[in-house]
Amino acid sequence: MARQQKSSVMPPVLEVVGREQERAEEQLSSPGRDAWRRFRHNRAAMAGLGTILALLILSIFAPFMNTVDPLAQDYANLDLGPSPDHWFGTDGLGRDQYSRIAFGLRVPLLVGVLGAAVTTVLGAILGVVAGYFGGLVDSLLARFTDIIFAFPGFTLALIVVSLYGPAVDPYFGGASRVVMLTIVFALVGWPALMRFVRSLTLRMKEEQFVEAARVSGSPPWKIMVSHLLPNMYGMILVQASFLVVAFVSTEAVLSILGLGVAPPNPDLGAMLFEGTQNLGINYWETLFPATFLAIIILAFTFFGDGVRDAVDPRGQE
Repeated sequence: MARQQKSSVMPPVLEVVGREQERAEEQLSSPGRDAWRRFRHNRAAMAGLGTILALLILSIFAPFMNTVDPLAQDYANLDLGPSPDHWFGTDGLGRDQYSRIAFGLRVPLLVGVLGAAVTTVLGAILGVVAGYFGGLVDSLLARFTDIIFAFPGFTLALIVVSLYGPAVDPYFGGASRVVMLTIVFALVGWPALMRFVRSLTLRMKEEQFVEAARVSGSPPWKIMVSHLLPNMYGMILVQASFLVVAFVSTEAVLSILGLGVAPPNPDLGAMLFEGTQNLGINYWETLFPATFLAIIILAFTFFGDGVRDAVDPRGQE
């Protein structure tokens, strides 16, 4: 009797175990999990992601990161090198360099990340609409994109901040020029991404899964949102990471030219320029801002390369 009960119990148990294994295999073999697995094994990409998160935490929670008032001047400690009291030394006015860098990270990260986010949303929406509908819609959006391409982002930002920066400073304080730069970069940075998304849409809209959704009666907006864009997220994220690098670099150059945030508010580009004026006395004042700018650019570059390799492993050599 015991043997008969065993034989009657074992097949259902094996069947349940087999179903669980099949379900686990299906979950493990999803495109998202495969991409994350490839990204996770890319040491440079993980280092870039960790660095980005660390810089964001440092900038957001700067008041709690053992900092002092970044605008406070101490004339008894001018042009000091790194010490236990001043980790990155002080500048020519005795201001603590570590505190100024911690607060100054907010400007390039805000301009880069927020500007790239707005640019990505605009480029993705316009690109998928132009590619999916084609015809007159595509032609109109293509001509509009050509018009925006005629406005170089750096030159436009230079003109806008030069003309209107001093006028809006009394209303928003040091954040006014940051807002202006973010808006300018977002408005003129999307055409390249729009064309990239449009080309992806033209290729994907002929695929069988899009045809199946169209035949089943799905409206165009649902096909674009639920079928086309989800298959482009990885490649769009790659472009967005490189947009951050471009915006951070442009903001730093504008700050070096004196068109960034209004002084004496801390900003890495402005600090770098101020340090070059005092290079013969205190090279630390230049070294640390330049190092953090390089770290930001390298971190987003490594992150973008890692996402690209994870999304499209066939592109790896």
